[in-house]
Amino acid sequence: MIIRQGLFIGTCVFIAVLFELTLLSRLGIPGATPDLVVVTVVAIAFAMGPLQGATAGFAAGLLLDLSPSSDTLVGVNAIIYLSIGFVAGFWIDPRDRTLPTMIGITALSTAAAALGTAIVDTALGGDRVNWAEVPWITLSSALYGVLLSALIIPLIAKISRPFLPQMSFSSGI
Repeated sequence: MIIRQGLFIGTCVFIAVLFELTLLSRLGIPGATPDLVVVTVVAIAFAMGPLQGATAGFAAGLLLDLSPSSDTLVGVNAIIYLSIGFVAGFWIDPRDRTLPTMIGITALSTAAAALGTAIVDTALGGDRVNWAEVPWITLSSALYGVLLSALIIPLIAKISRPFLPQMSFSSGI
């Protein structure tokens, strides 16, 4: 089961990174690039739990850090996305998860990723952050997160069902 979950997470993360770097980054829309990777990491965390969300976040962040278009230090996105994946998996009780609540949490996560990357990159000595644009980038990232999450969260929830452990309700007596 663990190998199947790992392959599922790896495939979802790879596809999200590929789409974000090749398609979404070249759209030329105002503000931030729509962060499909964070939305995918949060959707995996909602569907599978905090450990799988953290694993997806670390893998996604590392792929983004190692991509040729990355402008941050290696490991910055990995740490931020790992944290987002872990926290999103624990944020609310699984029985109380409704789509509007999950969309809101995803919007906060995409905004946190944009702001967190700027803060960590600056703290580590990076000089590429334009702080005058950070509020607009953070807000647009959250708005794009809302739009993407309405599609991605239900999709990941549906296709992840075969990779989740089955619950047994037998009494065993």
